[in-house]
Amino acid sequence: MSAKTRASSVQQGYQQQADATLSQANPVSTTLYTVLDTTKNVRIIGIEADITWATTQPTPLEVVVTIDGVVLTAALVNPVSGTLYQWMIQTHAAEPQLVAANTSNKSFELEGRSVKVEARITWATTQPTPLVCRVKYAKIP
Repeated sequence: MSAKTRASSVQQGYQQQADATLSQANPVSTTLYTVLDTTKNVRIIGIEADITWATTQPTPLEVVVTIDGVVLTAALVNPVSGTLYQWMIQTHAAEPQLVAANTSNKSFELEGRSVKVEARITWATTQPTPLVCRVKYAKIP
């Protein structure tokens, strides 16, 4: 492979982007908060989310991924305060899941021409609480 061919291959590769992040203080129950706004030609490498609360346990914690119009929602009933969860899709499961980060710690790849990532929480009352979500992704040239 010539130097020119190698340079061309590198230019055609995925372009890693800065993480898309959300840190929403006092999230309103059932409101979807955008983590990664609709972006063209994206490869998602990993998604993590956590919620910390003082009094009322929020349930469920949800991360919603929309790829080319298809909505994939991972929901976790009874999340543990301050625990980091990863969005995960398994071949044997009908729906994506949120699992404790220390149980999998694996990246995955989802690609689409149009990709959006959102997070939300449901609870009875608003309280001082951060909802945090991070998306690692690359642009497809």
